[in-house]
Amino acid sequence: MGVNRNPQIKYTQVFIDNEWVDSVSGKTFETINPATGQVIAKVQEGDKQDIDRAVQAARNAFKRGSVWRTIDASERGR
Repeated sequence: MGVNRNPQIKYTQVFIDNEWVDSVSGKTFETINPATGQVIAKVQEGDKQDIDRAVQAARNAFKRGSVWRTIDASERGR
């Protein structure tokens, strides 16, 4: 297996409520390609506020009467 020296970064945001969004703080951190040592992306840095948003979104998705709540776990994972 060869080394991918030019990886493509698809997402640099945090995934909350079925969307890629910027973190609340706007802070980022560099992701380094270990094969070259080069910076390949700046990725959003999630923190407590982002976790709180994600937890609230998950709670809302599973409220009584929600369609999401009735979907089998294997289906939700697709």
